[in-house]
Amino acid sequence: MSLADRLGRVAMLVLSGLSTLALIGALATLSHGPVTPPGSIASRAVPPDGIPPVDPRQESFAGVEPTPMGKVTPDVAQAIAQRETAVADNRIAESLETLAYAVLALAGFAAAGLLVLLRITTLLARIADRDD
Repeated sequence: MSLADRLGRVAMLVLSGLSTLALIGALATLSHGPVTPPGSIASRAVPPDGIPPVDPRQESFAGVEPTPMGKVTPDVAQAIAQRETAVADNRIAESLETLAYAVLALAGFAAAGLLVLLRITTLLARIADRDD
């Protein structure tokens, strides 16, 4: 067995292993929780007045005074908007992380496939040279 054959086998092993790990990483990242498609609205309980419930103990609401039901101060409205933006940003970050792992896995499998094709063409070239 030549040095090129050994390097090809080692490269194939490394590429296949890394691609498999990237695919497992994509699946693990995807399974962190339910991922809703972009633009969809997650179902949640909203009181009849249309204002989502707010927990004043959360850190984003520190220093905000509680108000009577049905009245929202600008501080509370801004805190709600910031919380919704943070949740949306986290969903996008998780989706991008999953996508990055999946692309790495596809690239690794494509590279391994190219190595297989290169090996096949090398063997076919050897067969063609023997016939002459």
